[in-house]
Amino acid sequence: MVRRGSRAVGVLLVLAAAVLWSTGGLGIKCVQGPPLAIAGWRGLFALPVLGSMLLVRVRAAGPAARLPLRRPWAWLGAASYAVMVIAFVVATKLTTAADAIFIQYTSPVYVALLSWPLLRERVGWRDAVACGGVLAGMVLIFGEGLSGAARAGNVVAVVSSFGAAGLPLALRADQRALAGEGALLAADASPALAIAIGDAAAVVACSPAMLASPPHGGAQWLLIAALGLGQIGLPYVLYALAVPRLTALEGALVPTLEPVLNPVWVALGTGEIPGRLAAVGGACVLGAVLFQSLGASTRETTPSRDQ
Repeated sequence: MVRRGSRAVGVLLVLAAAVLWSTGGLGIKCVQGPPLAIAGWRGLFALPVLGSMLLVRVRAAGPAARLPLRRPWAWLGAASYAVMVIAFVVATKLTTAADAIFIQYTSPVYVALLSWPLLRERVGWRDAVACGGVLAGMVLIFGEGLSGAARAGNVVAVVSSFGAAGLPLALRADQRALAGEGALLAADASPALAIAIGDAAAVVACSPAMLASPPHGGAQWLLIAALGLGQIGLPYVLYALAVPRLTALEGALVPTLEPVLNPVWVALGTGEIPGRLAAVGGACVLGAVLFQSLGASTRETTPSRDQ
């Protein structure tokens, strides 16, 4: 049982992580340069923090930390992470920040749809309703009168959502396999391993654009460093510290502050305001994901009648 004081600390840590994550849209909009270069430099500055988190996990796991590298799931998780972070930056540059974050936030529903074929985890009626809500939201978002570039950005945001769904699916499969073998220390190290490798892979993939378009001026370097250290690196550390202190419901719901705040910061900082249809569509997506997350958390915390 999680103690009340410990749970309060956990909620505050996740709130801080969600606020930091939500600054990504504004930061990306303010940094000048091609999106691939921005994604690469952001990932480069995040590497020291993510690498330090990985080092702590590997030391705790000892030789068992090498086990995830021998199976495909950790590598698939790393590839999913790389796709997610690169595509999100590209999408945010091409379309509105609201569209980019709300479309990426459809990923939990894709996880629900793929949980049965990949993990043999049952999909409930809540998942089906949530899928309908997400579909309605996507229709509204794509139905907004946008330029060709913005529509392309929405498509790239869908790719980002696929990466965001692939990461937890791969990690869940890896954790189940390792736990079944009794390699619990390796299971603890697997998420940090996938994220750190994925971040490094994103930097390598974007390196040609990075070399061709380095940031110009001290202010741009500071923005990029803040995105890497404060918008990616630090929030993942805070979230990792918070999860053991939280119930499943709290861990699922508190981070939904991110897609709410992301468009707000962008609107305050740049004046970019999503259209009416996009706003309604984003509300549909967020409501569907919250509805699905509530159901998933209830299933995890309520004993099954079969037991």
